[in-house]
Amino acid sequence: MIELKNIKKSFDDKSVIKGIDLSVDKGEVVTFIGRSGSGKTTLLRMINALELPTEGMVYVNGESYNNKDKKSQIKVRKQSGMVFQSYNLFPHKTALENVMEGLITVKKTKKAEAEQQALVLLEKVGLTAVKDQRPNALSGGQQQRVAIARALAMKPKVMLFDEPTSALDPELVNDVLRVIKDLANDGMTMIIVTHEMRFAKEVSNKIVFIHDGIIAEEGPPEQLFNQPKTTELQRFLNMIREV
Repeated sequence: MIELKNIKKSFDDKSVIKGIDLSVDKGEVVTFIGRSGSGKTTLLRMINALELPTEGMVYVNGESYNNKDKKSQIKVRKQSGMVFQSYNLFPHKTALENVMEGLITVKKTKKAEAEQQALVLLEKVGLTAVKDQRPNALSGGQQQRVAIARALAMKPKVMLFDEPTSALDPELVNDVLRVIKDLANDGMTMIIVTHEMRFAKEVSNKIVFIHDGIIAEEGPPEQLFNQPKTTELQRFLNMIREV
């Protein structure tokens, strides 16, 4: 479903990703963990062609892209839905209109049909009651669930989550995590960047620990959390436990 081959990324003379190979199977949930600045988000964004690798190839659902070919990048981008930590909703549109927007403008769906599809998705994330509210009237957790519904509206093969709960107050986190867990139970292929270790343990088939731009360790959650092999992962987990 997703294949990364020898991915490298530099910004000016700073090497951020230093050669990563990774495979994600259909229906698999993979979580990236690691310290801030380790390269997790940069790697995630390259899967969606929001960042372009300096070297290497990205394949998503059989599609790959060329750094100089915008059409190939868009083709790959259409395979996945991206959910950001900052929601990125249209402030002047209601929750319903935010979910409808991509259906109408990208998929050219008729308005009445787009509205029906959007209502189904808002029900899926538990937000039917606030469908006519604009983002500024919604809590952060509600806004993030609208963002998830909007991404799902495009019928992606893969969902990418970049620290979806990091901007939320603690009491709002569980509602968002519950939606992501439901998607996992539905068999959605997902890659998640998160600092929520307990959630990562529960929802993931595979944990990928990124340290200093490389995959330092990867494997099932039980293995990585209970029997870390590298001193880097041991230190990271000790740091998390102390917080």
